[in-house]
Amino acid sequence: MNAGATLRASIIRTSMVPVPFDRARSDAWSNDVEGLPRGTARTDARSAEKEGGSDIDIDDGERQRVIGILQYLEYKTKCEWERERGAASATIDDTDSIYNPKGEVLQIDVEASATGRISRMFTIFPYRDANWIVSIAFILGSTSFTVNAFLGMLPVWYDPTTLGPEIATATVATLDGGAALFVTAGMLAIISALNADRGTLEAPKTNKEGVVVFKYRPALLGSPSWSWAPPAAQCAAIASTLPFQTGAFQMLGGIILSTSAVASFPGVLNPQENFFLFQMLVFLPLIIGGSMFFLANITLMIYTQDAWYKPKPASADWLGLFWSMVASTGFALTGILLMMGDSSGAAYASLYGSLLFLWGSITQLYCLMEFHPTGWAA
Repeated sequence: MNAGATLRASIIRTSMVPVPFDRARSDAWSNDVEGLPRGTARTDARSAEKEGGSDIDIDDGERQRVIGILQYLEYKTKCEWERERGAASATIDDTDSIYNPKGEVLQIDVEASATGRISRMFTIFPYRDANWIVSIAFILGSTSFTVNAFLGMLPVWYDPTTLGPEIATATVATLDGGAALFVTAGMLAIISALNADRGTLEAPKTNKEGVVVFKYRPALLGSPSWSWAPPAAQCAAIASTLPFQTGAFQMLGGIILSTSAVASFPGVLNPQENFFLFQMLVFLPLIIGGSMFFLANITLMIYTQDAWYKPKPASADWLGLFWSMVASTGFALTGILLMMGDSSGAAYASLYGSLLFLWGSITQLYCLMEFHPTGWAA
């Protein structure tokens, strides 16, 4: 569901060297660079230091460390260009190649143990990480939808005439609240995706093997590396990625779903006067929006797989998207059953969809905490 987090995780896992946090704090650099992959991304922090000011961020906690701003996709393009130039040239000096294992590498602290991530979900709150805010918004929105689904089950379990008017009020409030949170999360996820290739680099260290190691931190809200309106060229590069396109598609689905929530608000439409219009603006958006969520999540699932035909049930990232995909069918099925006049079946479909969305959102927060071994973003 969180396309920005998926894109950032993909960049980190394919182009950086993950370092378990307990090892990252040591100075035994030689142990960390054994078997480094070729083709790791590079930055020119030294030139940023010479320019001064605009591209330098000083960490308030450790002001002696100079931070250079990284735009990953720009440097990836440079890396690919240099690799192609090196392949075409017979005289290139391999020691100057950024694909030399003894060149420059990016490292990022991770802590991927299950117990550690679960613990940090309740003890570390990286509110400056936009992807964390998106995950929390999806959890709150899913919780609101789950409460709404249980309220919708009351007329199925009990005599509707015995239910007070406060039930109807709470049903509308939880539906609109969940829709608002989903739309807000989707919009922030898009902006977060545009910043997925941005971040900061601590001043490099050189180990005894001669490898220049940069410590990477993703862009945080309010930091110099974060941009609410990135340059057009950067937006175009990000927009060409599948996670961004999927996130935009999902956000559109969320807006369509919110149409149903607004149209069902008491006093907006009267189903007795024009039932066809009520169906088109309340039931049909559930079908369309749920179907769009389904397509978005299954696309991201395939994106995270090693091959399109190889599921990854052992991956928490994949499982989070899988549960969200199944949950999406609940929204679509709710609209279909309401169209058919089966309110009881629609209530059950809404319940299982909301519960699975909540579980999928929690799973994706669990995945995100891999990149927050400490409270560096809090």
